[in-house]
Amino acid sequence: MKKIEDPTSRQQFYSKRKDTILKKSNELAVLCDVDVGLLMFSPAGEVTSYSSKERLEDVMLLAMNKAGELNKLSPENPNEQALMDSLTQSKHEAEMVEKIAIVEAHEEKLNGVKERLSEAQQKIRYYEPQVESINSVQEADAYEKFILSALELIQLSKAKLLGDQEFLQRNENVAVSSVNAEDMAAEGTSGGWMY
Repeated sequence: MKKIEDPTSRQQFYSKRKDTILKKSNELAVLCDVDVGLLMFSPAGEVTSYSSKERLEDVMLLAMNKAGELNKLSPENPNEQALMDSLTQSKHEAEMVEKIAIVEAHEEKLNGVKERLSEAQQKIRYYEPQVESINSVQEADAYEKFILSALELIQLSKAKLLGDQEFLQRNENVAVSSVNAEDMAAEGTSGGWMY
């Protein structure tokens, strides 16, 4: 096995294999109940990471702590402590960014609810205007137009309902008259005609 020399071929090979490696990492973590942390840099410099825990920093801190326990006899490396501190800080910053994003999403939803509430209150004001608070002819005209428009819609709905009832009544009348005609025809043929 040797390095792929052509950069385009190398990137294509990486792209094909990357998802397989991530899938296998997940399978290993789930099936064997182990902590897996994976950090890959593509030939183009893109970062891909996977963590079986909530964050990659958790797995890296766990690995560094385990390594520290195994190497108690060796002298402490100051760079290792700085890295651990940096990872811990990065983890806390990521948690804060997630919490801020959640708060912002809730604020956006709340603003939408407030806007809909304001619109609903405005519509209610048109249906039940406070006559003493009308300050201009234009405002009175707006209320009048809104109420007349609503009244017109109600009248159209009422006419449609009445039209449906009249249609049903006409159909019932037609059915009754056809039954009566059949009855009369039956009487005329069975009893004979009387002159």
